[in-house]
Amino acid sequence: MVHAPTVNGWRSSRLCSYPQHITLQLVERSRVRKLQLLAHQYLIPTKVEFHIGGSLPETSTAGFPGQLRRLGYVSLSDNEKTGFKARELKSVHVDAIGTYLRITFHKNHVNIYNHYSQVALVAINVLGDALDGNAFNTIPSREQLIEHYLNSTQPEAALDATFMG
Repeated sequence: MVHAPTVNGWRSSRLCSYPQHITLQLVERSRVRKLQLLAHQYLIPTKVEFHIGGSLPETSTAGFPGQLRRLGYVSLSDNEKTGFKARELKSVHVDAIGTYLRITFHKNHVNIYNHYSQVALVAINVLGDALDGNAFNTIPSREQLIEHYLNSTQPEAALDATFMG
């Protein structure tokens, strides 16, 4: 997944049930070292969980069950202290091998701007090494990512579409 100004991010459907899941397929089997998650300023999940594995449970074959290993979770601030103007960047250091990264979003923080009980992800950065030895790093750097979103002139440009899946 490549991040660029034209990427829309992700937002849950309106009045959805929780938890919500997104599964990313990495280009190849990799050792993931760090995950960076940039949350929306008011469509904020209370908790985000991370799982990784070599295959998905729903695509596994008999005798080869798909398993995703739980890496852990992060809790996000309700953002009330910033007046819902700041986006929270969470960095998670991990050491895990897999091809699939599942991100699970738990219920939203309730606030006056989130009329439809949604959650959103502005960006995710997956850092690590391909198992063939080639390093991969989704660009931009942490500093560039923060700079881009702080200087954005279109506050909702990253979320102009709603994923209905």
